[in-house]
Amino acid sequence: MKKLIAFLLAAAMLLCFAACTPAETPDTPDNNEPAQDSFTFTYKGTKIALNAPAEAVVSALGEPLEYSEETSCAFDGLDKRYKYDSFYLETYPLNGKDYVYGWWFVDDLVETDEGICIGSAQADVEAAYGAENYNGSNAFQIKKGSGQLTIILEEGVVTSIQYGVLAD
Repeated sequence: MKKLIAFLLAAAMLLCFAACTPAETPDTPDNNEPAQDSFTFTYKGTKIALNAPAEAVVSALGEPLEYSEETSCAFDGLDKRYKYDSFYLETYPLNGKDYVYGWWFVDDLVETDEGICIGSAQADVEAAYGAENYNGSNAFQIKKGSGQLTIILEEGVVTSIQYGVLAD
């Protein structure tokens, strides 16, 4: 039950974060390539990066288990959410195209590119990302370029992993 509550809170935070992102996303280059300093996640051979063009990513991932969309409050168009086996992917519209806004894990069947998954020990997270990124309470927050990775722990065990574009 605690894991479910932590997951729901984390998902709600990411949704609020996605819904109110400012209209400018500076690390989305004009040539439609993701910024080099972007977080990535690899799923079944498909590399996903924050601010990357979403069309190729969604096409490579295949048919989602669930799909939803809503009018963006920060951009002209639709924010879209795709559910795959073990994670959700969110996109935002900009200049007529969709870009990867973020993703979050829902179980321990996927892991970060650094090998961390739901259920990993705090010591493993510290080894992968550095103890200096621990907020002293219950989360690691790692910033990279225009993105942030948030890893939430409960009693020293990872219960939530979320990636998202930082608001300016």
